[in-house]
Amino acid sequence: MKFFNAICNWLKRIKERSQAACQKRRAKQLENISCKSINVIEFNGRLYIAHDGVPIVRVDGLKTKASDVLAQAREDYLAWRAKFNA
Repeated sequence: MKFFNAICNWLKRIKERSQAACQKRRAKQLENISCKSINVIEFNGRLYIAHDGVPIVRVDGLKTKASDVLAQAREDYLAWRAKFNA
């Protein structure tokens, strides 16, 4: 019985490590997606925060730094994707 329990515990640890690695890969993948899809672009001589290349918010009209807004937008995008499993 000890041998059986040892095998079960070993398989459980392997499964836990595998799930943790999978979650880590998924988080990295989502981070890469957010960095590619939400960025700053130039359009008609002005800088915009854009989603998938579509200008959304003009940077020069912001009261805060564009880098701060961009980081917050990426974080919010990741939270939205996680909530709706998109």
